[in-house]
Amino acid sequence: MTKGLPHVTQIIGQLSKPQLIPWATRLGVEFMQGKTIEFVGNSITKVLAEIEGMTLVKSEAMTEKLKKIIAAVEKDFGGDASEITQEAKAQHTMVKDAAADRGKRAHASIEDFLHAEDGAQIDVDEDLAKPFKKFIDWWILNEVEMIEVECPVWSEEGGGYKGKFDLAARLGKPPKKILYLIDFKFTPKLYDDVKMQLAAYFYGWKARTKWIPERAAALRLDFTDGPEEFAIILESELYKEYQKFLRLTELWHLIND
Repeated sequence: MTKGLPHVTQIIGQLSKPQLIPWATRLGVEFMQGKTIEFVGNSITKVLAEIEGMTLVKSEAMTEKLKKIIAAVEKDFGGDASEITQEAKAQHTMVKDAAADRGKRAHASIEDFLHAEDGAQIDVDEDLAKPFKKFIDWWILNEVEMIEVECPVWSEEGGGYKGKFDLAARLGKPPKKILYLIDFKFTPKLYDDVKMQLAAYFYGWKARTKWIPERAAALRLDFTDGPEEFAIILESELYKEYQKFLRLTELWHLIND
């Protein structure tokens, strides 16, 4: 049924992300700045080390020695400059990949918790302790009643799409518990396209399940000391975002089918 359908994230990936350009530029410039200071400093240190102890009396031998030192320093720095430039160009990719890997591991630790039996011990890597603790605090505070984990969605609307969100659960105190569709995020902030992503999951899940979700939310669990962010999107806004998502879905099929 879902074979060949694009993922929600593929469809939304068609959108331009202009904020990434200055971010990538800043990373490259900061890397170049640090490396330049490091290599210039090292080169100067080498010159001082060679000059130390040499006579200050001008002589042909001393002049020749200084020429060799300068040539060696220029070769050293010049040879590394090309490598530094290549590394600077790749900084945004390296940082993005490292963040994605850490996010995947944090996600996996929470998934282990959701699948574990009551009272089971969950081992969490030290660098994942902050987002994991935020999740546990949020879980206890909201008296979460889990309905489904790693929920698949699909729809034929707009030409068809598929995806998977993290958690369907009832939150709050009975008898007023509210059914939420929740997706976990480990980014420094929530970006605008998150609403569209949640809308696609919301209506895709409504189409394939007996459950009727009332709200969708992104639970942001970053790696800082600050609190978690639970961003709730009401259905009135989800509907507007879903209409935009369907137009994007139609565009994806128009280009790719």
